[in-house]
Amino acid sequence: MGDPGGTEAVSSEVRDYYHQILPFYDRELADRGDGELWAWAASAPAGCRVLELGAGTGRGTASLARTAGRVVALELAPEMIAIARRRLAGLSNVWFVAADMREAPLASRFDLVTAIDDPFVHLTVDGDRQRAFAAAAGLLVPGGRFLLDAAWFAPDQRHAAGGPEGLVKENAGRGGLSIRETWRCDPVARLCTARYEYFVQGRRVREASFPARLWSREELEHRARATGLRITHLWGDYDRRPWDRATSPRLIAELRRG
Repeated sequence: MGDPGGTEAVSSEVRDYYHQILPFYDRELADRGDGELWAWAASAPAGCRVLELGAGTGRGTASLARTAGRVVALELAPEMIAIARRRLAGLSNVWFVAADMREAPLASRFDLVTAIDDPFVHLTVDGDRQRAFAAAAGLLVPGGRFLLDAAWFAPDQRHAAGGPEGLVKENAGRGGLSIRETWRCDPVARLCTARYEYFVQGRRVREASFPARLWSREELEHRARATGLRITHLWGDYDRRPWDRATSPRLIAELRRG
């Protein structure tokens, strides 16, 4: 696949999408249930140095910072960084950097790199995904870990997403918020359009969409080999239960360098 819009076009598209949904973002993700996984991941080795890709408003950053020695949180959208900095202003072990994860201009190396709520989903072009994956791998120390909470659908969901109605998910947030997701995907290429509708007390108040690309295990293995990583665990949910292609609700990958 070629690059249909270039690096800056993708960055602008992503920033615009999150600008539209920012009033609802934290309420939507407040009950995601993944905090203990990230706190566990950042607890080793002692004084763990963590790089977080796509930090958003700092929700996952807060969990990492509970146990990490240091967290460097990358985020593309300055308005999200502003919220994250206010949210975590009292923490001395967190630094926010406005940067594109495809470039990640950092001199440090890290024990752990995390991709919480999969920022890679916005990278639909092979070259962009490979650049970001290689950048993450290159910032790991020998033996360092990369944890990716991958955008992934089980076979039945992928089949539904390829149908005329798409895959529709109804979710509840906090404060009277409800969200309807509609995913329409090419089930082979895993290229999708994701539309999110936000309702407050039953009234639709916002709609936004973005192009997306889902992961497969095969793509994970390919990108791991290409960047000198190996898959050490595949989990099917945030409680680290083993991943099953047919039944797991999620795909969370731990990859290790060296």
